[in-house]
Amino acid sequence: MAVDIDNVYQKVLALANKEQRGYITPQEFNLFADKAQKEIYNNYFHGIKMAEAKPKNQMNYADEVEMLEEKLHPFHVDETVNASTATLTLPTTINKLISITRSGNEVTQVNKTQIAYTENNPLTKAALTRSVFVREDIGEVTIFPAPSAATYNVDTSVPADGVLDAESFEVSFYSTPSTPNWAYVLVGSTGFEKALYNPNNATNFQLHSSEEENLVSRILMLAGVTIQKPEIQQAGAADINLIRQQQNS
Repeated sequence: MAVDIDNVYQKVLALANKEQRGYITPQEFNLFADKAQKEIYNNYFHGIKMAEAKPKNQMNYADEVEMLEEKLHPFHVDETVNASTATLTLPTTINKLISITRSGNEVTQVNKTQIAYTENNPLTKAALTRSVFVREDIGEVTIFPAPSAATYNVDTSVPADGVLDAESFEVSFYSTPSTPNWAYVLVGSTGFEKALYNPNNATNFQLHSSEEENLVSRILMLAGVTIQKPEIQQAGAADINLIRQQQNS
């Protein structure tokens, strides 16, 4: 379940306006919201790395890795990508690649220095049942062995002409979170306009519902820097530290 962006904004405003500490405009909030969501999302991967080094909990609901993977689940995407040459173009929404599968077999990643040796050795040379890939520029990988007429299994022509001209691969990845947006319309007389929430054009946070308070705290901390109110920044930082202590206890 996603986090309602209006709930977060109203909480941030209530806390920031306490004792006349300052006002955060919708434009500022949207910038802070995007940064806060990205920070939390990226911390999941670091959290999994750290948690895997700890002893496993026998109860799944209390296991740290299980909880982090549950939070990442909404971002997990399996997408079919077609290629007619060795170059496979990855989906534009990809943030972190999980795996590439070819005819049910996982394609193994190797680096560019390794591929020169493995491809020149008949014992390690890539085959259809043990394919490999090399990361190239952002958004592309090179597949070994390359797709060919012998491996083509899909017709990509529009309209279809019945000729198989590409090979399909299944790409599993974690997608980039959508940019949150507290949408609004201006109401009131000229010079006294007020931003009114417009849910029809708004984009909620994609994060797990349990992250609502974490989002509020991070946005408060960012806002405190911008409006030069250190007490807001300190309050947000204190809340984040409390959340971390509770999670690690």
